[in-house]
Amino acid sequence: MFPHQNPLPKPELLTTPGFEDLFTQIKQDVLMHIRNLSPQDEAAVEQTLENEAEILTKFTQAFTIVLQNHTRQINQQALQMFGMYATDDDAVDVIASQLGVKRLVLDEGDTSGENPVMESNESLLNRYYLAAYALACTGTRAGYRFHAMTLGARPNIDISSPAENHVRVDYQFDEASLAGLTKDAQARQVSPGVVDCYILTHLEEGIPSDALIASTQAYLESDDIAQETDLITVKAPTIKSWQCELDLYIRSGPDADVIKVAAINALQAYGKRQHYLGASIEPSMIYKEVLAATGAYRAEMIAPIEPIRCAFSEAPYLSQSDHAPASGVDELNSQEDSSIKINIISESF
Repeated sequence: MFPHQNPLPKPELLTTPGFEDLFTQIKQDVLMHIRNLSPQDEAAVEQTLENEAEILTKFTQAFTIVLQNHTRQINQQALQMFGMYATDDDAVDVIASQLGVKRLVLDEGDTSGENPVMESNESLLNRYYLAAYALACTGTRAGYRFHAMTLGARPNIDISSPAENHVRVDYQFDEASLAGLTKDAQARQVSPGVVDCYILTHLEEGIPSDALIASTQAYLESDDIAQETDLITVKAPTIKSWQCELDLYIRSGPDADVIKVAAINALQAYGKRQHYLGASIEPSMIYKEVLAATGAYRAEMIAPIEPIRCAFSEAPYLSQSDHAPASGVDELNSQEDSSIKINIISESF
């Protein structure tokens, strides 16, 4: 459903050629040009290009690198046109706008309205792909999910005729809109005609407020969204809190505190990525994330031993995963009571 989370391999057309292949091709093109322009000089130029010490050869090598970087930049710009590869904020905004989806404001920022916290590219693309299932109303799982995550994005429309031949259409937007608070939503039919919809917020462990639940309930029941055949009930999810403790084995030499900071950052990032309804925490993925981030050669899991796999009404939560990542030893020391415990074991060989 979400191509940006499981993208196809990048097209061969948008790959950057290796230095040696590109350098060989440029030399061939230069010799072809010399052959057409001044045939008598072709042999001398070819001999020069085979000599690594010649200035012309060094210039050609430098040009190869410039052309390689330029090709890489053009390819990256081309990839921004596709939702499954786009990473640039502006490009993602343009892609989402094709289905009328706009980036939500999660926090208005300070009193001057500066430095607002905006919806992430990941969340915006999720809603973009869901929008195709909700062009008319709810009913499908994806449709309920889209509308619950795009709460109150549409105005109230009032049509009146104050005088003959005069029609007035008023668009009223709710100033106290709760749009942007919902991070994820999942709906399932629990019995014929009865649908439960669970919503998860961006804040802390994700439990929605009573006001957000009531607002979502009213929005999904509005005339232009609700299914006449469904009795929808919006609910708060069950949060499965988890902690992580592992022994991390490193070779003697690296600073243990630096390794520990990298491990904590990797676990916090993994916990944040998995903070969704129906997600899971897999020990195998914890191993992968920590070993890749630290360069350690071995890790032994103390907790969790078994995978934590959630139903559509549940979400896993690492209590420190939404906090700012540690960036140094001082911040590391302040996290001694966190739900992440990394035991560094240095071994000599």
